[in-house]
Formats: sequence, structure tokens, C-alpha cells
Amino acid sequence: MKKLKIIKIILLFALVLNTIMAFGQKLPAIQKSSVWAPDKVKIDGAIAEWDNKFEASNHATDLLYTMANDDKNLYLVIQATDNDVINRIIGGGITLTIQQSKDAKNNVSVTYPVIERKNAIFINLRGKKGVIPDTSARAADSVMKRNNKNIEQKAKWILVKGVKDMDTLSVYNEYGIKACGRFDIKKAYNCELAIPLKYLSQNGDLTQFTYHLQVNGGNPPQMTLIPSPGTDPAVTQKFQESMDAFQSKLSAITDFWGEYTLAKK
Repeated sequence: MKKLKIIKIILLFALVLNTIMAFGQKLPAIQKSSVWAPDKVKIDGAIAEWDNKFEASNHATDLLYTMANDDKNLYLVIQATDNDVINRIIGGGITLTIQQSKDAKNNVSVTYPVIERKNAIFINLRGKKGVIPDTSARAADSVMKRNNKNIEQKAKWILVKGVKDMDTLSVYNEYGIKACGRFDIKKAYNCELAIPLKYLSQNGDLTQFTYHLQVNGGNPPQMTLIPSPGTDPAVTQKFQESMDAFQSKLSAITDFWGEYTLAKK
């Protein structure tokens, strides 16, 4: 009986400890600390070198993100898991703006991905309604490869503002500004940016700065329902309202502000 009591106490203590640890690991909405980037960062949309961990979970944009730096580059790593958020990113890109203060006029911004409207991508991770999805590892790998191939073929541009002689750049540009987004096997969309510090410090000291991260929202085509003869107008209106709401959700803009101090090794 005494042993049973001791076991119960140990189990209760373990449960309380796990709860405390889980609470302590809750991520802030805005990153609070400076981060020195891992060695040999590769901008490839895979986040293994970041240990698949993030510094913040922003609810305004539904993004996990980490901002980091080394002595040459500023890095931004984001992850989106919501289907609609992913389509906003792929449709209109994410814009990272760096400025000396929130009210400063001189700033540098980088937007990725920039996809031509004729090459618009729509990702459906939910599957067809009423169809039981194939959750096997093979099916997940096939979906991942198909989506990544589509992105690789169409997401070929980066938009840069605030840096002399730069505008729309190829992802393979000679300036060292790099960006890449890819899906992982868990259907999460991971995106990495790298911006040389020399471009960001052109307007003065860059030890500490304000940043603005914006999910620009997609630009879906306007869909108008043409009802069949005899269709109940109330049904038609309800369906049209549903399509309008869906388009509005895809084109919604979300954003947040933060401050960052360059990390020192």
C-alpha cells in the first residue's frame, strides 16, 4: 500500500513537471532574443540546420518564425501549416521590411515568392471533400514532391526595394540575396531568406533595427456563379457569398512589427 502511494506521488509530480515545462516552452508572439545563425546555413527551404525549432509563434499571421544573423547575413525562417495561409504566401509573397525605426522613411524590403499571375499556384492540402485521404508515407512523399516541383518551376523571383540598382531579381542573382520555400513531409511550408547585412546598413548603423513582416495575400481570380435555369435564387446567393468569403480569405493581408538586435558570436 505504501509503495502504491509513493508511485502515485511520483506520477503526480511527473505530470506537474511536464505541465510546467510545456508552459515554459510556449513561444512568444514576437521573437525576444537575438540568435546567432548555425554554421553553413543553406537557403533551400529545408530547416534541418535550425533543428526544426522557432523563436516565435505569431498569431496575427499564423506563422512560426526565427530571425537570426551571422557576421555576413540576416536570416528569416518561417513555417506555415494552415492551408489558407500557405496560399496567401504563395499567391502574394511575404515581405520583410528592415528600417532603423518604425517611423523611418529609409528602409529595405524583400518580397518572396513573386509569381507571375499566369503561373499562379493554388495548394490544396485538405484533399477532396467526402474522399478519405491517403495518409500513407508514400502518398505524403508524392504530394510533397509534386508541390515542390510546382513551386520550383514558378517561384523564380525576389522583389527588392530600397537598394540601389535592385528591383526584381532572379532567385539565382549575383547579389547574395537568397530565398527558397518548400514543403516538408508533414505538409508544412518552410521558407528561408538571407539578406547580406551590407545592403541593410546602407542607411546607417544596423546594430538594432525595427522589422515589419507582412503576408501580402494572394490575388485570386474573381469567380462569379452562373446558375442553371430553375436554380433557387437563395441557393445561388448563398453559394456566391461562400465563394466571395473564400476569395476574401485568400487575399487577406496580415502583418506584425518587431525589433531585433544583431547577435554577437
